[in-house]
Amino acid sequence: MTSERKTSRRIGRYHVLDRVAAGGMAEVFRARQIDADGSESVVALKKVLEQYAADPGYIRMLKYEYRLASLLRHPNIAVIHELIRSKEGYFIVLEYVDGKDLRATQQKLWERKKPWEIADAVYLMARALDGLHFAHVATLEDGRPLNLVHRDFSPSNILLSYDGAVKLIDFGIAKAAMPRDQTAAGIIKGKVRYMSPEQANGDDRLTAQSDVFSAGTVLYELLCGEPAFTAPNELELIYTVRRAQPKPLAELAPHLPRGLVEIVRRAMMRGRKNRFASAAEFRDELVTFLRAFAPGYRRTSLTNLMKSLWATELDEEIRTLLQYVISNEEGAPAENLLESASIDESISAVSMFNDLRELRESATDLDDPPPTLPGRRATGSAPNSELPKLGSQAPASEIATQPPVHHPPAPNQPANAPGSMRPPRPRSLESVRPPSMSPPALSDPKKKPSQ
Repeated sequence: MTSERKTSRRIGRYHVLDRVAAGGMAEVFRARQIDADGSESVVALKKVLEQYAADPGYIRMLKYEYRLASLLRHPNIAVIHELIRSKEGYFIVLEYVDGKDLRATQQKLWERKKPWEIADAVYLMARALDGLHFAHVATLEDGRPLNLVHRDFSPSNILLSYDGAVKLIDFGIAKAAMPRDQTAAGIIKGKVRYMSPEQANGDDRLTAQSDVFSAGTVLYELLCGEPAFTAPNELELIYTVRRAQPKPLAELAPHLPRGLVEIVRRAMMRGRKNRFASAAEFRDELVTFLRAFAPGYRRTSLTNLMKSLWATELDEEIRTLLQYVISNEEGAPAENLLESASIDESISAVSMFNDLRELRESATDLDDPPPTLPGRRATGSAPNSELPKLGSQAPASEIATQPPVHHPPAPNQPANAPGSMRPPRPRSLESVRPPSMSPPALSDPKKKPSQ
């Protein structure tokens, strides 16, 4: 049986193939990148939907957001290559992760009435938190912080590859900068249940702890099979998230180990003083739990799950990719907008956005007890029992297959080799590093112009 041959269409140096996903703000395509030297690679092209591409303010903030995010090089963050503009629209070019997002994977498991294995859920969240913490603490070489907060940590923004890799995508700076009525029309819908109370309360002076809460809600959902927060409509859901009083996890999933329940509870504390102080602290607690709960755990467990769960789709995707032939026609010119955005300009724009939002009426201090709402009994946030702090304790041996960025490269592996977890030495001021690292810092990648 012969397959119908298809021809790619060209945008700049990218040969666009099949559409692999569609969401509230973009549709995603696979594409082949062919450089002047003949080298090829598969990348993802996210086409910004027309209603958002028509907003100059949104595109401007998108440019600044991705300029900063493009500096991040970490095994648990999808690499940003370019933001291109062509006659066909705006496209975000990023690392192609051969797999599915966590939302789709979770839905697939639910359809089969199959729960997450505890060890797999804990492992993937520890990996996601490792990338999240790296973004939170990233600074320029001169010590200035990038002040990145994800703002949209949710299952659809966690990618799982078929070989068990975990990658974060889509920091939410540009979305947060959009007018409230526009974001409410599509982008925020479905994401409210993963917000922190302070984010749902309209506080735009968000810190890393907001992402910590969001990560807690995602892990809660993986472990018990139910969202932490539900309501009949979006407005009621916002108030539910603000109250931050989910059903006790131990009641919904009594089989869970008590230590894990306590870890999730601490991540989801309404009062920030009682929450984990950082994504790294949350990650370290999960790693310690995983060591004790499943000492022989290997990433191959997640790999086997993904390949068995998506076996039919994986075969179909391979067949589809083989159907395409590369077009020899001249492609539409494309401009890489990230080349026109300096690091200083991007940091200033994001900082100005945060400063302007602070001028709004201040939100309720979420370190105080929540107010009593009509028909509801007020409950305070009792401090959690003290959990042991692990500091910079290294992950379990298996997790070391994707080590945190401060780990040295594997033996006989150059520091800047593909797959190396140690960033190359800095060559310019436009590089980032977490404050806890001594040099080397992450170099700003050299962008090749679109053709």
